[in-house]
Amino acid sequence: MVEYIIFGIIDNAVMLSGALFGISIERKFPKKLQTGYLGATLGAGLGNTFSDFLGGVGATNMDLAFGSAIGCIIALVLIPMHNFWIRRVNPKTKYN
Repeated sequence: MVEYIIFGIIDNAVMLSGALFGISIERKFPKKLQTGYLGATLGAGLGNTFSDFLGGVGATNMDLAFGSAIGCIIALVLIPMHNFWIRRVNPKTKYN
């Protein structure tokens, strides 16, 4: 049981570190891409991808490691596609 608690703490710490890193690098994006959430979303997504991959490696299951990382990356690609679609449907939306 303790191992799972430790894993959860490490998993969330990596994801939150990614989110904070994403917030800091969003300031370097062109003004058009500074949405206030894009950097945090991408940073958290990349942090989650990395932590899921490490979780699979830690479990010595490389199929799990690569499968979960690929699944996370696919979801990250869908975020900008979703925002693009929202802007096309409703151009007055607040998504930049």
